[in-house]
Amino acid sequence: MDAISLSVERGEFLAVLGPSGCGKSTLLQMAAGLLPVTSGTITLNNQTVTAPPPEAVYIFQQYTRSLLPWRNVRDNVAFAIEHRVGRRRAREAADEPLAQVGLRGFGDHYPWQLSGGMQQRVAIARALAAEPALLLMDEPFSAVDALTRLDLHALILDIWSRRNLTAMLVTHDVEEAIYLADRIALLTARPARVAEVIETGLPRPRDPIATREHPRFLELRAALLARLLTRHVA
Repeated sequence: MDAISLSVERGEFLAVLGPSGCGKSTLLQMAAGLLPVTSGTITLNNQTVTAPPPEAVYIFQQYTRSLLPWRNVRDNVAFAIEHRVGRRRAREAADEPLAQVGLRGFGDHYPWQLSGGMQQRVAIARALAAEPALLLMDEPFSAVDALTRLDLHALILDIWSRRNLTAMLVTHDVEEAIYLADRIALLTARPARVAEVIETGLPRPRDPIATREHPRFLELRAALLARLLTRHVA
């Protein structure tokens, strides 16, 4: 990376978009305190990030690797907080976030008994159980089918809005970035730098059909695809 400078405002939804291999996920992992920075600093609420911040949660792309297959759904969600409140209380608290993601009644199932979209909902419920202020997402919808992706988009936007979260999403999907975000940080090819930060300017709440037909959406999609398809963002 080449002197990345980027800020995320409290309560906003920021998407990070760029060519494959430019370091989008690496940037997010550093923001999450999962990877050390080699130079410069990352701060959250004026505190330097040197380890995973307690107010942040990270949702991975590969939900099959983030869920514990030997634990049922309820215990997977409880895992987020049992170190703070104990396993019994954590299991009792797990049912509310499961209901919020539409999985009421699935607590006794195991991950392998659920569809891919349902497994990702479990991962989101586990994130909610931790009561985060910052949601960090690394291409969390890329492994599910198109219709499930739309359902998960609606779920994330609803949670982000109701809980007044700050969200940072890494994605390679131009339409996803435009649809979800307030701003899009467009990265160049390696060594990555921020080429531009773009305000999407789309009204909320977002609608899966109407928003994608909005003139501003179509304008942004054409402009971003034109830049990314050159395999180099100038």
